[in-house]
Amino acid sequence: MALDIVIPLFPFEKYIIAHAIFCVIGFLGFLPLGALLARYTRTYTPSWFTAHWICQLALAGPTIIIGVALGFEAVSLAESGGANDVHKKWGIAVFVLYLLQVAVGLTIHYVKPRSWALGRGRRPAQNYFHAVFGLLIIAFAMFQVRTGFRSEWPVQTGRGSVGNGANGFWYFWIIFISVLYFAGLSLLVRQFRLEREARKAALMRDTPELKPISNADRSSMPPQMT
Repeated sequence: MALDIVIPLFPFEKYIIAHAIFCVIGFLGFLPLGALLARYTRTYTPSWFTAHWICQLALAGPTIIIGVALGFEAVSLAESGGANDVHKKWGIAVFVLYLLQVAVGLTIHYVKPRSWALGRGRRPAQNYFHAVFGLLIIAFAMFQVRTGFRSEWPVQTGRGSVGNGANGFWYFWIIFISVLYFAGLSLLVRQFRLEREARKAALMRDTPELKPISNADRSSMPPQMT
């Protein structure tokens, strides 16, 4: 009768698992959630930005930093070298891009073009860049996670590939997040309409002669000379 021998996890393998958990929660959990909150709630409540930065920075930031640190420690314990494969190189790149995205987001929030800050101008190009750049980072992270469980784990541990359950969930999560986000793009019509109305209201406020004249105002006007 054949016996299945279960080899306990080595310390570096435990670090790899912890690294994967934290990075998946940070990159594929909190970041998409923050993007979806911005997409769905920005036209309904001014509190959307608070929820957005809590997800993207307060929650995702520490989670991602811990995950990356665990990854470095796993590499050190395994003595597998530096950035010598696709997963490690992409991991460093995605982490740097995330930090850059945070810096861009904070800059956009605190340094606004005067016309946009006063409600008179159109949405600046950097705002669109921030949104597209954020989506790209999430897409890169999706790819990075897949390289982790499909290639990095079996190569570094020799334990074989992760079961198909992880692969199936990865496909499901990509489709699920994509459908939710693209469905939320339908709210762009409402968003652009509200921005047009805000610009018009600001123009009326700053240019009194453009305001409609009420009947009371007409009665107080001097008679015109004929």
